[in-house]
Amino acid sequence: MIIEHKGNDLSGLVEKSTWSGSRLQVARKLVFEYVFDPRDPNAPQYVMNLGETVQGFSETDSAKPVFQGNIYKIERATQAGRITVTAYDNLFILTKSKSTRKFTNMTAEDIAAAVCAEMGIKVGSLAKTGVKMTFVAADKTGYQMIMMAYTQASKKNKKKYHPVMNVDKLDVIEKGTLIGDFEANQFVNEEDSTYSESIENMINTVKVTDEQGNLKSYERNAEWVSKYSMIMTTYKSNPNRNAQEEVKALMKGPERTGTIDLLGDYRVVSSYSIKIIDMIAQLTGQFFVKSDTHTFENGQHMMRLEIEFENTMNEEKGGDDDGRRK
Repeated sequence: MIIEHKGNDLSGLVEKSTWSGSRLQVARKLVFEYVFDPRDPNAPQYVMNLGETVQGFSETDSAKPVFQGNIYKIERATQAGRITVTAYDNLFILTKSKSTRKFTNMTAEDIAAAVCAEMGIKVGSLAKTGVKMTFVAADKTGYQMIMMAYTQASKKNKKKYHPVMNVDKLDVIEKGTLIGDFEANQFVNEEDSTYSESIENMINTVKVTDEQGNLKSYERNAEWVSKYSMIMTTYKSNPNRNAQEEVKALMKGPERTGTIDLLGDYRVVSSYSIKIIDMIAQLTGQFFVKSDTHTFENGQHMMRLEIEFENTMNEEKGGDDDGRRK
């Protein structure tokens, strides 16, 4: 990655950089280390400051940055003569800035645009839902308010959504969109992979009681019970809450995770999906990128992907409930 600051190419100074993002943290991060040693009269004395903008470009395409963000942290290692800079894209602003608003008969995309306008974020392409809603967001971050809206839309149209920054503009995409012309293949671009399966946290039966603790029903996933034996928890009904949704949320199936080390590709980032062909692990098909870390060092671009087997959306409850991320 070519890193620029105030139009200056820092390639001659930066020894290593990482560019990363995840479904849970949403804001993409760029961390890089560069030489700064006042003891060496031949070394450039390049100064960067908090709040300034940095950009990252592909080595083969300088027309449009793949990253643009502001500097939020600077660490100086004086003895080593190195400075480490951490920058985040503008989704960081939406995850930190809070407001209280009432939205009345508005679509999710209109709510996202209104939140961005209040918080000074430019708008790009917002996924169209056509689903109108009314709710109050009390002391919520901009990100939470946007995801409250898209969570409500998701429950109506069964689609999943995720926000991403397109340089300095916010896009909301349909989560899990396949990167059609990319393939992780153990014989072509894959360096290593690890996969695991676990039922240590499984819950396949929920005992539902009324407010006094009297049995109302048992809710089960019959397939899981038959295959793995019964593992139960309890749920006490509350007339002010949606029992069906909360019982469903208590159910936990087999957990499957995977990590792949690959040759780097700028297109492969969290919230999208990729095709994997791994005959040793017996995995072939479409999988979802939960997190990605791209590393640039010694002229090499490598990436580590954490994959998910299900297309999971960050959900935020709306109305007067506390936002909850799954």
